[in-house]
Amino acid sequence: MLNGTDEKKQYFNQYWKTRDISSADLRSIQRADIIQTLFEPDKNKKIIDVGCGRGTVMRQLFQSGFNVNGCDISSDTIRELSQSGFDAFLCDLETDPIPGKYDVLMCLEVLQQIFDPEAVIAKMRKALNPGGYLIISVPNEFHILSRLKLLLGKSHLGHFEESHIRLFSPGRARELFDKCGLTIDKTISVSVVPPKLKALQAVGRFIARLIPGLFSLSQIYRLKIK
Repeated sequence: MLNGTDEKKQYFNQYWKTRDISSADLRSIQRADIIQTLFEPDKNKKIIDVGCGRGTVMRQLFQSGFNVNGCDISSDTIRELSQSGFDAFLCDLETDPIPGKYDVLMCLEVLQQIFDPEAVIAKMRKALNPGGYLIISVPNEFHILSRLKLLLGKSHLGHFEESHIRLFSPGRARELFDKCGLTIDKTISVSVVPPKLKALQAVGRFIARLIPGLFSLSQIYRLKIK
């Protein structure tokens, strides 16, 4: 468990050096493709990716004509994004405010690593222009593959090297958003089927939409303030 700001910064500076980048990028590109269906490209819309990581989603959206910048706790990734020409800045979502106002705030696969997700959503609400959207993606920690691993004693849940401290399911996500005064405008379930298995994607999407609690890896929500 990450206790202090410095410890968190060090952890996330090392985070991408210990991950399977090719697999992570495929999932990020998949999320970017889904997000592009949620609103039209508009250079006049200000978009920020809160907790942008390596910026894979930012890059994909920028190439599609979106006006997007980002923030993250990792100084290494922010430096790399800034050197690539993106407007990116350091931000610890648990201690820092989100400066500026935006038409769309994206927070993708971040809230599970936050001690107080409700407080972070409150910050995002303050940074949202009237009529704007929050795009939030959270994992479903209890999908079918995770349950099988738990049964076999091989679960990642609670592992000492695991950064997830909030365990989401579709139901828990809905409870959080309702408590935070948000209305779910649209939900898209991301299948547990890996993006590289292209022949199975259509079936995977159908089953994830039908039984998200078992067959979705995560959910992407488009939310508005009530």
